[in-house]
Amino acid sequence: MIRVCEANLGGLAELGAGIPGYDRRGLKKRVVHLRLGHFHRAHQALYVDELLNRGLTDTGIVAVNLIPDAYPLGEIAAGQDYLYTLTARGPGGEEDIRVVGSILGYLNAAARPEEGLELLSRPETVVISLTITEKGYCYDTVKGDLVWEGDLLHDARRPEEPRTAIGFVAAALDRRRRAGGGPLTLMSCDNFPSNGRVLARCVLSFCRAVRPELVPWIEEHVSFPLSMVDRITPGTTGAFREDLAQRRGIADDWAVGCEDFRQWVLEANFRENFPLAALGEAGVQIVGDVEPYERMKIRLLNGSHSALSYPAFLLGCRGVAEAVEDPLLRRFIRDFYMEQIGAAVPGIPGMEDYKDTLIRRFSNRNIADTVLRLASDGSKKIPNAILAPLAELVRAGAGPRQYGAVSTALACWARFLCGKDEKGEAIPLDDPAAAELSAAAGEAREKPAAFLRAIRMPEAGEPEALAKDFAFRLGRIYTLGVRGALEELVQGG
Repeated sequence: MIRVCEANLGGLAELGAGIPGYDRRGLKKRVVHLRLGHFHRAHQALYVDELLNRGLTDTGIVAVNLIPDAYPLGEIAAGQDYLYTLTARGPGGEEDIRVVGSILGYLNAAARPEEGLELLSRPETVVISLTITEKGYCYDTVKGDLVWEGDLLHDARRPEEPRTAIGFVAAALDRRRRAGGGPLTLMSCDNFPSNGRVLARCVLSFCRAVRPELVPWIEEHVSFPLSMVDRITPGTTGAFREDLAQRRGIADDWAVGCEDFRQWVLEANFRENFPLAALGEAGVQIVGDVEPYERMKIRLLNGSHSALSYPAFLLGCRGVAEAVEDPLLRRFIRDFYMEQIGAAVPGIPGMEDYKDTLIRRFSNRNIADTVLRLASDGSKKIPNAILAPLAELVRAGAGPRQYGAVSTALACWARFLCGKDEKGEAIPLDDPAAAELSAAAGEAREKPAAFLRAIRMPEAGEPEALAKDFAFRLGRIYTLGVRGALEELVQGG
């Protein structure tokens, strides 16, 4: 058994793991990443690791968390010299294990806020990247502005003692300005539309209200590129770590597992002090317009994830691959839901191949993705992934025959939100709006329009027809059960 750390890299290579081909001691900590989660380590940190292996940069990453750690993350990461194994698995059992060395340090700024501000504001930092999830932006997608409550309100009142990511970034930028610091790139890698523009809007809106003297400096010195990121990365379980130890002889308390697919589409909007062109050599797609790719991913991948998760859970499926292997669920998602929602995706070459690739990825049993992970935070995911394209379809003149599968997906979510499955067993609802939405879902058959308002369905033409179809689909679920309702749909009912 070989434990992951700098001193054991040679032994890990003998076990078949790829190891860093560069001297980590000479790297510069020029990227600060907010929120050290599994996805960042399977995605952005891997791309930077590849740049380092190719000798294209000398830049490493320091990660910062802004909320208290649920486990001794700092102790575990430091004990492994901030190294970890990344295991990428394909649906056919293919497996690639490599040790990633691009993360050079970690700080929990909730416990040490002054050190966090120093890291973010120092001249050596040229990129601040974020995977704080949509919730972390304190942003209302309907109003298009910040939600001034809770910790964000605290940051407005006490801006030198920030708690939120937006407050931390604003305080750090002000320190950088006052110290005569150079240009900076603020890069959102979170999974929602126009992420770079939303980040810019949040930072500038906060500063206009709290630090107005900072706004002109930001507009001149800071760029906010859009990005589209994609890699299915479940949370690491004890069973995964045990398998790595028993089967491969690697002891790694910080291991990450993911699928073998990855994609990063990035807007060519970086400040000049970061090797953007080098990212392209590591497989990042550098483009002028990210939004078509973004819509395709959010509406087809993320929307399909949500649309699959609720009927799957109600039917007793707990693994994503298990759900896609159900012929009825597979046909519902691929032949009906994807086809209907795809009509609201801009034409990108290879769209049908992309849909088939998604089914292949969803079928990957080797990453053990769970239905409940996909079903969490529906109130945050579904407005962008399902409701926005559905509204576009309705405005374009689509009727129930053109959006019935999408309406059915919403009906399954409403049934899920009622809190009990078809056997009467409790459903664990992990959603910040669970209480409000559960109440609306309980009355959705009688008050479908009220439920659609509660889930923030955008205004669209023929809202009565949409509410009527939603009520019909939900009624069939209660009358026939989820399986019966889906069978009726795919048979043309």
